[in-house]
Amino acid sequence: MAIIAKQLDEAPALPSPRSTAPPPRDSVLNRDVITLCARQTHLTELAFRLADNGHTHVGDLIGLSRYTLVDLADGDAALVDSLELVLGHLGLALGTPVTGWIAPPADAIDVLLD
Repeated sequence: MAIIAKQLDEAPALPSPRSTAPPPRDSVLNRDVITLCARQTHLTELAFRLADNGHTHVGDLIGLSRYTLVDLADGDAALVDSLELVLGHLGLALGTPVTGWIAPPADAIDVLLD
């Protein structure tokens, strides 16, 4: 038994399949809102409405207040709750000032959509 225990102690740890470290700040903030909401079909219309109003990136989105988002969602607070949940999984929250972040140029998004 002691031999087996010693072998287990010396065995290298298996790598974790998912990283627990948060993603790099700019990669999250530069993500476009439509891609962010694509997996939640109930958020797709809100994502397009946000993009139509100039809020095309997550960096733009988290600077908005909950009140503004409810207004853009035609008063549907449940949609904003769902969006806050998605942002929470990324470690972000609404109403967070984003200092030093500059939105990528529009042609950088066009490449992703083609």
